[in-house]
Amino acid sequence: MAVTIGTISFKIFFLFNAIALFTSLAVVVVQITLVRGETKSERRVVEVINKLMWLASVCTTVAFIASSYIVVGRQSRWAAVVVTWIGGVIMAGVLGTMTYYVVRSKRSRSVRKRDKLSRRSTSSSWQNYQFSDSEVDPIYAI
Repeated sequence: MAVTIGTISFKIFFLFNAIALFTSLAVVVVQITLVRGETKSERRVVEVINKLMWLASVCTTVAFIASSYIVVGRQSRWAAVVVTWIGGVIMAGVLGTMTYYVVRSKRSRSVRKRDKLSRRSTSSSWQNYQFSDSEVDPIYAI
């Protein structure tokens, strides 16, 4: 029987470690099976898998931090605090940077899509435009 089974840090470790393990395994299985992402449904699955991978990495981080408090004990709690601070900065930096680039990419994609649609509507409106006689007269054919 685990000596620390009654502590809050062990319960946090046990829960987040289990979530991290099984979501990571599920992501690996699906990523190996479905790598292409060519159809719309495959792209949706890849989006869900990517979100699960983020969840797995956050849970792994929390589980590791909780285990660091268990391992070092009360006498060296400062070491667990240092590990928590380092892990928090790294994970926040990585997840924050990834979120920034994902949002930026989606915005630029929507702007390009809007521009493309506006060019289509502009070109189709010229096709239906009726010229008056005064507009046609100055045009010379070769």
